[in-house]
Amino acid sequence: MLALKVFILTADWFDSGGKNVIRIYGITPEHGAVKIIVDNVNPVFFICRSAVLELSGIPNKRKQLELKSFDEEPLDAVYFSTQNDLLNAARLCETRGIKTYEADIDPVKRYLMERFINLRLEVTGKYQRNDRLIIFQNPKVEPAEFTPKIKTASVDIETGTRTDSLYSIAIHVKGGREISRVFMLGKKEEGVPEYISFHASEKDLLRNFIVWFEENDPDIIIGWHVVGFDLLFLEKKCLSLGIPFTIGRENSKPVIKRRQNGSYYIFLSGRIVIDGPVALRTSFYTFENYRLETVAQTLLGRGKTISSAENKIDEIERMFLEDKTKLGEYNLTDAKLVSEIFEKIGLLKLYLRRGEISGLLLDNLGMMTAAFDHFYLPPLHRAGYIAPNTKDIKTSGHAVGGYVIEPLPGIYNDVIVLDFKSLYPSIIQTFKIDPLSRLKKEIEPIKTPSGHLFSSKHHFLPGFIEQLLNLRSEAKRNCDKYLSQAIKILMNSFYGVMGSYGCRFYHPDLPSAITETGQFLLMQSRKYLLERHYETIYGDTDSLFIKLKKDENINPDFNGRNIAKMLNDYWHERLAAEYKVESSLEIEYEKYYSKFVLTSARGGGEAGAKKRYAGILKVGANERLEFVGMEFVRSDWTKLAKDFQEELYFRILKGEEYIPWIREIVSALKDGEFDKKLVYKKRLRKNITEYIKNIPPQVKAARMLKKPGNSVSYVITMRGPIPVELLHDDIDYEHYIDKQLKPIADSILNLLGESFDTIVGSKQYGMFD
Repeated sequence: MLALKVFILTADWFDSGGKNVIRIYGITPEHGAVKIIVDNVNPVFFICRSAVLELSGIPNKRKQLELKSFDEEPLDAVYFSTQNDLLNAARLCETRGIKTYEADIDPVKRYLMERFINLRLEVTGKYQRNDRLIIFQNPKVEPAEFTPKIKTASVDIETGTRTDSLYSIAIHVKGGREISRVFMLGKKEEGVPEYISFHASEKDLLRNFIVWFEENDPDIIIGWHVVGFDLLFLEKKCLSLGIPFTIGRENSKPVIKRRQNGSYYIFLSGRIVIDGPVALRTSFYTFENYRLETVAQTLLGRGKTISSAENKIDEIERMFLEDKTKLGEYNLTDAKLVSEIFEKIGLLKLYLRRGEISGLLLDNLGMMTAAFDHFYLPPLHRAGYIAPNTKDIKTSGHAVGGYVIEPLPGIYNDVIVLDFKSLYPSIIQTFKIDPLSRLKKEIEPIKTPSGHLFSSKHHFLPGFIEQLLNLRSEAKRNCDKYLSQAIKILMNSFYGVMGSYGCRFYHPDLPSAITETGQFLLMQSRKYLLERHYETIYGDTDSLFIKLKKDENINPDFNGRNIAKMLNDYWHERLAAEYKVESSLEIEYEKYYSKFVLTSARGGGEAGAKKRYAGILKVGANERLEFVGMEFVRSDWTKLAKDFQEELYFRILKGEEYIPWIREIVSALKDGEFDKKLVYKKRLRKNITEYIKNIPPQVKAARMLKKPGNSVSYVITMRGPIPVELLHDDIDYEHYIDKQLKPIADSILNLLGESFDTIVGSKQYGMFD
């Protein structure tokens, strides 16, 4: 007998020998990798007790249990030997009009959730040991808490784009002993670093790489487009050379699939693969673009040794022919940059925390509906209820969006921002909004401001949110920003999940009660403040922008906190008196702008632009200009536009001269002084061959390149859009004046009764030539 704590890396199922088999790979703090095999748990779905079930040829066992559907119909469990038997039976039931329940739940997910296991478990039982694994079969498992030691391998390859040859593979290992290694195609050279090994053929290179991978046994593979480029290329190369691409544990091969949206998915038994750009986006990091060079320069202050896309191809070819040591260094630099980016922002730590808090496996972290199932189904079952299949929900009704207080365009002094902290989770807590409480709404009901009823007694979600909030407070005290962020991501997903047709608990009352109550809170807060002579100039879902009274700017932070406390007290008293609930709302003072701008909506008129504002943010003695939703923070505007907007707004808000400066900028632009700031950088949403009508400029530019990537950088010339890699000395300056400078200038000049055309001159902008 052996008891070990295990962190789950991958888990899957298959049918073998007339049984359903669950296979879990994980790692232990002291004993390396572990495999757990479970083949004594039968797949199950549920049917109405009144249903007549005839499943000739499909072995099953029907059992009465004290369980009901959401319609209070008594249910029976139907157990099967294999998952494929269950799936075949479910299809047969559907053709016969017999309704099944929870027939769409993956057996791995059911096994883990019903045992309350969130990635970490303690396994106890008899075991076997092979060269690299400790193997348990049908052991006892229960939840555990510990911090795993993870070994990562950053993988990057270099190829001959013209010949489709594999030139080199670089690996950088972290977690334990740091290892740098490059496998290079070609004859050994003198004086090369020890980390470079040479191989006579692609086949020899790949075989040595695969053997090294098995011997060093990393837990997680990271990289940059590592699935859709590096690993996919290696898989295809192995296939063409007749080499098994066995980089998974126990000599397993990866399964790589291309999704409909063009992205790639990989399952690699016993190892996790994390793609840098995907991980950044799903963890809510934003960059101008997600190229390795851009992200590395932003986070690390340095980047690749070759950055130009066109130059890179030629330089790699030259290094492969003339200086393989330099190519190995370049290859390894890319692998190391990925490792350092992950470490710099704690991306792996955030991934682990998200898995631990949600229960999702690391290769499924974006599946928030599955996370809701994971925590909600076990207590629901213990309360005597079984949920419907996802496809059986009634997809009727839509929730209204968050309330927006129409912005009043203008330039303001002394504006504070108040924020409803975690608004939707706090509404769920306060009014006990929950799938079960909706079903039990007649029992000790609570009526929301929107008129929806929920039980104050029967619910799970409000209590779970309270646990998460307490855990987040503890995480903040312990300075665990990764756990804090993981909890925030999970909590904020609840509203979206319950409002999604992909959720088995969907009912229009759930999202509607939340958003309509949110609207009520925002509108009534505005009314309350107005009665106390505070003007709310803008509000958006969970934020209020309030103009301070005269002389309150002497101590804006103190007054901001006082207004927030006043609102918190108001809602605590009002909700207790009118709705008989204890308020979980928390309104906090967020920030103070000494100067604040709300621009008009595009097209002019009196309406203000939503989610677009700027201001001079003051924190103590420090101040800085902040933009939200404007060109300055958008990646599809040029650096010229961003720099122009920042300086123009600063000059106007600080009362400095701006008219002569605008004229100087236009003149300098036409003299070619800003040519390096005129580059547009845009992503290609689909293959350039798929564009037939209304071809956008970035596609026109991309078609001029031999091998365009997923994004393109281009300038507008007298000939139209031209990629920066090609000659572009005939820049269309009138385009940049009209499409970049003028819209930005008018967004604030119009508030002053002025215009860009009036300041600069004629439409041809020629009077300052």
